[in-house]
Amino acid sequence: MSKDHNKVVSLASVGQGVRRQGAVSRGSLPPPLAAVRDRVQTFLRVGLSELFDNADDTLFAKADRAASNADQSMFFDAMRLLRLQRHAVEKSCCEGLDRQFNELQGYRRAAEAPASYDLDSLSLVQPDELEQTVAMDSMVGRVLARNQQALTHLTLRLNALINGGISDADNVLAPAQLVQLFVDGYAPLNLDIKVRLIILKMFERHVFNSLDSLYADINELLANAGVLPDLKQGGPVRRPRAERPAPAASRPAATTGAADDGAEQQQVLSIFSELISSWRHVSGDVALSALGAPSAPPVRSDELLGMLNHFASQASHSGASLTDLRNHINHQLTEQQRQTGEVRKLDRVDDDVISLVSMLFDVVLDDDQLPAALKALIGRMQLPILRVAIADKSLFNRASHPARRLLNELARATMGWSDHDDLQRDQLHALLERMVDRMHGEALVDAAFFEQMHEELAGFVRLEQRRAERLEQRTRDAEEGRARVEAARSQAARVLNGLLMGRTLPVFVVDLLRDRWSQVLQLAHLREGRDSSAWQDAVALAERLVESVEIPVRETLEQRRRLNEQVCEGLCDGLRLIGEEQPEDSPQLHQLQALQQAALATMAPPAPPVVEPVESSVMVEPVSASISEVESVPAAEPGQPELAVDIPLLTDMVLVEEPVLEEPLPESQPETVAELPDAEAAAWVDSLHTGSWFELAASEDRPAQRCKLAAIISFSGKYIFVNRSGMKVAEYGHLELSSLYQRGEIRLLANDQLFDRALESVIGNLRQLRGSRS
Repeated sequence: MSKDHNKVVSLASVGQGVRRQGAVSRGSLPPPLAAVRDRVQTFLRVGLSELFDNADDTLFAKADRAASNADQSMFFDAMRLLRLQRHAVEKSCCEGLDRQFNELQGYRRAAEAPASYDLDSLSLVQPDELEQTVAMDSMVGRVLARNQQALTHLTLRLNALINGGISDADNVLAPAQLVQLFVDGYAPLNLDIKVRLIILKMFERHVFNSLDSLYADINELLANAGVLPDLKQGGPVRRPRAERPAPAASRPAATTGAADDGAEQQQVLSIFSELISSWRHVSGDVALSALGAPSAPPVRSDELLGMLNHFASQASHSGASLTDLRNHINHQLTEQQRQTGEVRKLDRVDDDVISLVSMLFDVVLDDDQLPAALKALIGRMQLPILRVAIADKSLFNRASHPARRLLNELARATMGWSDHDDLQRDQLHALLERMVDRMHGEALVDAAFFEQMHEELAGFVRLEQRRAERLEQRTRDAEEGRARVEAARSQAARVLNGLLMGRTLPVFVVDLLRDRWSQVLQLAHLREGRDSSAWQDAVALAERLVESVEIPVRETLEQRRRLNEQVCEGLCDGLRLIGEEQPEDSPQLHQLQALQQAALATMAPPAPPVVEPVESSVMVEPVSASISEVESVPAAEPGQPELAVDIPLLTDMVLVEEPVLEEPLPESQPETVAELPDAEAAAWVDSLHTGSWFELAASEDRPAQRCKLAAIISFSGKYIFVNRSGMKVAEYGHLELSSLYQRGEIRLLANDQLFDRALESVIGNLRQLRGSRS
């Protein structure tokens, strides 16, 4: 991995990097090394093939659960792009591996020019790159934890083959080298960070999880070929060393790498020392390192750690704070001088580390985004962090340092805590309190101890997150389902209200459409959507049903009969969809047929006059009647189905002047221009994505609370917020959320690394002080 990627503080170097020269052609590798190369390439091809074979299913599942159309499109585009470019990525990885093997035989670490740093080059890497780097570091760390000895044996055997001095980190088979090949292979695709993290996780599953057997196979292959066959698992690990002190150009890489890391740490600390000197000049602070005689020997770091341990034991009982530490150290130095007569002073680097840690925690504890309960816990972690910073000064320039990872993980895990929460029964709070107590009670608080703490916390958080995600998924599904039902009900109401308003129709028809056919419309909308043929057919049938009970003109009599048959058949099909059995025999169908025939009877040709023998001959004139005037079911026309004679014809008519179905009220719109949210607020809402944490200000009906955006419902445009348990706590529309932002009643909580954010703030403050001084 690149240095810029695995360090939060990116130090721009003008020096040249390590150069590998003397690359040889593919066919000139020693036979054992060529066999190793072929074995690794086969392993890599198989693993990448499995990865890409499963990428479609994984990304499709992510797209199916996407909270927004944008995310869904992103996953579908990534799925298509990976399908098209998979062979290019595989080829890039294999060619890169082949190139690295060819470079091995001529590998020599060139002398590096001392790196020079500029104070103004201190900056944080981009959030996406940082997130990817953290994921890569975690993957590599898990592989190394399982295979450190096997990898060391591989390094020794490769050095024996090429007469070189590569280190474990420079080994072409090191997990960091392999994952970097893969990252470089997919880099040209410009995938979104969400997709990259998913693909990296799949790389770990399909490639890294099988590295254990690969390392064992290659070690066995080389041992059988006579390359250091006496190396045993579990035996002492021997490092290659030169016969005599070697120049920098040919010094073993492991030694050179350690020296380079130490030099880089000193370079970084010297930069901070200069910045801290400016701060001391402005603030009037006096360094403890300046209190002794200029020629006095400095206190060794292990002695200083003893003083810190003693101070930690006092602090745990008397409640002393970190601000008392300098007085405590000064007292210890004075006491030593009184007892031994020797003047000692604090080393300048250690003195600066104490000041720097103090500044970092001042920034952290002043962060208004951290809940009060978390600040109390972090405040108690100052001394343990200081102890590990004195012992391991790479804390400030190594993003993967366990202490930094622990602080960052702790901040992420407690993102959902609110100040009004009762945390006495909270399992996470109890775990963190136990961890802090262990930090104070542990005699040796080093990087390994913090790594153990981080793994314990991360494991607990993963369990909690899985539980919360299940409930959160149920919340999303329920809200999505409710929004779909509301959308279907709204569309059905809009169609039927538009169809019936202003018409005079039989009450029975209005009731049938409102009570029964609205259900058919909703079901068609839910199942197949508004643009489906099922929905269009259901809407069309409602229109034809209304038409079938209206009095037709004489020219459309035959078409009306066919229309009536189609309406009755469609009505039966729709009633079956909503669960009605044998709708052909239902009273609703018979009543509809009666109304249809009554409408036809009003326009039937007049019957020939019938002359009856009466005392005086009278002609009976035909009478045209409306449906409301027909008092009984007319006889069926020839070819028409017989109607039940006991079905009374419901002839009550109604003028529909009001909506027959209630339509959901849309989100309230501003009545004046002044009530419109500004462009910044609207843009802020548009930029939100699920998974982000927010703080809602207190209102009359609820206290201030923290919540996560769990879903953006496409059907309703609602933004659904849940607490850290996954339960819904609030929902807002776009306009309402914009208004909340404009009034300052909601804010997005920073989701970046806590330690890194504090370090950036300290750097900025120190730069500002230096600028004001100059």
